[in-house]
Amino acid sequence: MIKKIALTALFVLFLNGCNYQSIYSSKNVKFSIGEFQSSGDSKINKLLIKKLEIYKNDNLDTTKYNLNITSEINKNISAKNKKGNPTTFTLKVAFKIEIENSLGEKKLKVFEEYTSYENNDNKFKLKKYEDSIKRNMVESINESLILHLQNLNY
Repeated sequence: MIKKIALTALFVLFLNGCNYQSIYSSKNVKFSIGEFQSSGDSKINKLLIKKLEIYKNDNLDTTKYNLNITSEINKNISAKNKKGNPTTFTLKVAFKIEIENSLGEKKLKVFEEYTSYENNDNKFKLKKYEDSIKRNMVESINESLILHLQNLNY
């Protein structure tokens, strides 16, 4: 037990000593987000906008972007058994994001994530698993969007 505590403390000291900083910290970004407009699947739009809220500030030293977000979810059956019941599904989450800078210039960027997963006889567990997959896909798209906005040149 003492070994674990000592090892954890050593690890924390090591990270602080090497000046560790989170990549996606809102402190070190060159941009801010002004307004959000969204259409499509409201549930995943809310997930993405919630993740992007930390980048919404009125700092005059940063480039401000307005985002128009259009989302789409497609769930398809990719395999069936001999009885015709689905055994495997394919899920696609796509965001079309129109990025507008303070000068009114617009760029369109599409972010997509795909995954396949097995069917479950327990529909409640299947729905919970699908929701978990969607959250993970939105998180991945959020990270890609932040990197894109940091490297964006108008």
